[in-house]
Amino acid sequence: MIEIRDLWAGYGELDILRGFEINVESGTTNCIVGPNGAGKSTVLKALSGLLSPSMGSIVIDGVDVTGEPPSVVLRAGIAQVPQRNGLFAGLSVKENVLMGAYVIRSNRRALQSRYEQLCETFPILRARAHEPAGALSGGQRRMVEFARVMMLKPRVVLLDEPTLGLDPKSLSIISDSVAAMQREGVTILMVEQNVRFGLRLADHATVMSAGTVALAGTAEEIRDHPNLMSLFFGHAPAEVTNGDSDLRPTAQAAQPSRGPV
Repeated sequence: MIEIRDLWAGYGELDILRGFEINVESGTTNCIVGPNGAGKSTVLKALSGLLSPSMGSIVIDGVDVTGEPPSVVLRAGIAQVPQRNGLFAGLSVKENVLMGAYVIRSNRRALQSRYEQLCETFPILRARAHEPAGALSGGQRRMVEFARVMMLKPRVVLLDEPTLGLDPKSLSIISDSVAAMQREGVTILMVEQNVRFGLRLADHATVMSAGTVALAGTAEEIRDHPNLMSLFFGHAPAEVTNGDSDLRPTAQAAQPSRGPV
């Protein structure tokens, strides 16, 4: 579904991603975790077209979209829920959700039909359709953002730290919303700072360190790996072994730079 190979990207002359790689299979939920500054959100920006890589490739269902603008990536079926609150506080819940299908706004019948479908998946869309989005709690606003991104029936949804800034009581709303997208067969690539929460929702996981992959495997393998916490605090060994498991350790972080940055 998604294949990222040897991806280098950053800001100005500074490379944040240094040879990052990942495979995302159709219909799965994949979680990227790692310490602050590891490059997690930069992966999503490069994938969504907000950031142009300096090297490497991004292929979606066999189509190379490396460096393409967000409009091309959206047409390829990839949509993103941003890290921070992206709702229009003064618009109603329904108006915010309909904005997710702005590119087909002339087809009002299709818009209303899709909205009614999503009301079954996200009940808040019906219960509070005409209330301003600014009156919702943090978790409720996230649910509306998830619904908005689903308006165009994307094949892939990118979630950038969906629990950021939310209180513990709101986590169940995020869990329910992710589960709803999973039931629709959506492929999910999620960056999450709450490691336990993210791994609980995911099928597969990738641990990043210094712009590259430190560990990759099933979410269960990553969760139980003895070196997981040491990777976050900078004391992981250069090479990790895991017996006969399919867990894939990497030593990409030790690779030499491709040149001045």
